[in-house]
Amino acid sequence: MSYRLTKVVSVHGCSCKLSQYQLSSLLDKACFTQGYNENVLAGAWENSSVVKIADNLAVLNTLDFFTPLVDEPEIQGRIAGSNVTSDIYTLGITDIASFLTVMAYPENMPDELAVGMLKGLGDFCREMNIPIVGGHTIRNPWPIIGGAATGIGPIDKIVYTRGAQPGDRLFLTKPLGIAAAMAAYRLRKEEIEDKELLSTIPTDIVETAINKAIQGMTSSNKLAAEVMQKIAIHAATDITGFGLKGHLTNMAKLGNVDIVINNLYVIPGAPELSELFGYPLLTGEAKETAGGILMAVSPEHSDDLQSEFDKQKMSYCEVGHVTQGNGKVTIINNPKITVAEP
Repeated sequence: MSYRLTKVVSVHGCSCKLSQYQLSSLLDKACFTQGYNENVLAGAWENSSVVKIADNLAVLNTLDFFTPLVDEPEIQGRIAGSNVTSDIYTLGITDIASFLTVMAYPENMPDELAVGMLKGLGDFCREMNIPIVGGHTIRNPWPIIGGAATGIGPIDKIVYTRGAQPGDRLFLTKPLGIAAAMAAYRLRKEEIEDKELLSTIPTDIVETAINKAIQGMTSSNKLAAEVMQKIAIHAATDITGFGLKGHLTNMAKLGNVDIVINNLYVIPGAPELSELFGYPLLTGEAKETAGGILMAVSPEHSDDLQSEFDKQKMSYCEVGHVTQGNGKVTIINNPKITVAEP
């Protein structure tokens, strides 16, 4: 492929997002989050907005788009669909009523790549029974793909980022390590002399990491949302562009609790690749894209949650717990490392 999607951008996937601290400053200066009315049940800093439209019925809206992580356009489209819809599924709502696409690409990018990204996105949405009803496409120096999703659901079934309680156990449904795995994906396509860095890690480990990362990013979080409809979950967030620690800091601050992570659930090969490339995976600060859902559940419901995960043949791992506090997240030194099955 002469035109590489990953080659024409300097940051990839959710790594192109502003940091949460930059975003917070921007919103505060603009007074952007002021003026909510009583029907707005959630806005900024939640995974999706939630607006009450009738008794026990809400509409959820989210918007997400980013730069390419892979050169294969249809895979990139699927990753985008997974990441956008995750923001609705993370609140435990499974009915996404519509999807609007957002796409941009440079003048010199072949049209067939744009077609491929749209096809991958469309195929993903159709498999989730989500109608694509339109969108917007512009010319732009960097290619981007994503969209806006609208969900509908009962208010009493919505699970917010806030709500974690002392004593809760924390479970994550997809392994971490996307950034390092995709760095290896990009590097192996470079000239021979640039690939020498990867020679210190066995080829099968590199390939497994890349394949597992792509498998995770293209897998929908809808099944996790269906589990959340059956089990009483106190709080949840997906793990994407702010990284594990960033998203958990949001959960801790909104819930006025502290969070302790003592186990990192990772993609096979991700620790080795993160050390090689200098990614802060083991401190929970590496960026993720289309990651899993982290759920806070009471001890009395944790066995039921795990049983439901097992019944649905879902990957998952217990990664930590919630304590009393005021918004602090601690990832212990030398945490346990649990490697996901290849």
